[in-house]
Amino acid sequence: MIGAGGARLVQAARWSPAEIVTRELAIDDLGEEFDGYTIVALSDFHHPPTLDARWISGLIDTVNAIDPDLVALLGDYGMSFKHLPTMSRAWYRTALAAMAPECARLAARDGIVAVLGNHDYYAGADEVRAWLRGFGAEVLANHARVFRRGHACLRVAGMDDIVEGTVNPWAGCQSGPTHPTLVLSHNPDSVLHLARDVRADAMLAGHTHGGQVVLPWYGAPLRMASVCGRQSASGWVAQERTALYVMRGVGAQLPIPIRVNCPPEILVLRLRSGRQHPA
Repeated sequence: MIGAGGARLVQAARWSPAEIVTRELAIDDLGEEFDGYTIVALSDFHHPPTLDARWISGLIDTVNAIDPDLVALLGDYGMSFKHLPTMSRAWYRTALAAMAPECARLAARDGIVAVLGNHDYYAGADEVRAWLRGFGAEVLANHARVFRRGHACLRVAGMDDIVEGTVNPWAGCQSGPTHPTLVLSHNPDSVLHLARDVRADAMLAGHTHGGQVVLPWYGAPLRMASVCGRQSASGWVAQERTALYVMRGVGAQLPIPIRVNCPPEILVLRLRSGRQHPA
């Protein structure tokens, strides 16, 4: 029997409330108009075809209550298996159809941006792109978008999945002015593929699920990314290329749909002008 403390430690991934994690990122030349700009990021839903979308509804309510400027979705929206493509496509169609009405309620002043993960490719990337666009998300696979506030600019770029997608080291940033830039990617190892001449003030990624099972003192036995160690399967991960934040995600993939000492996460990232908020 699991006691009360154990019940808090071992969590069914999709029934436990997600932890809201707030972080700040200072950028030296970020315009004052973007000081306090709030990005809410979600990753790794892995919604199964046999579960209703009530847990998604709760996530959306939480995100909307934060009142973000931008919502970023970091891939792996359903449950799939690389070597079972027919079943995976059927599962994804069922899961995405259930999720669509809830995801359509997402509200942010600058809208929704998204990238794809490896499981989205297993089930059919074109269908996932169409689903995302169906509720208003802009898919930033090797594409960048510039947001403006007065004379200030912020660039948000997306890298395609580095294993199943088409790798573009420039993430759509190979031309135009050099603005403060945030890069989105499903896989944290994308940071190793990012071209040196691309400005990247930070990268947000998912994929690891934070290890999903994190053991006391030891850390996460399974990370699924070479840049993440046992003690760095989530959170800020030290990287010389750029600041890298790895999310724990909100769901879990079979065959182990539980979390141990690793609760689901909603990331709230607030940008700060480095001039106003020195480190």
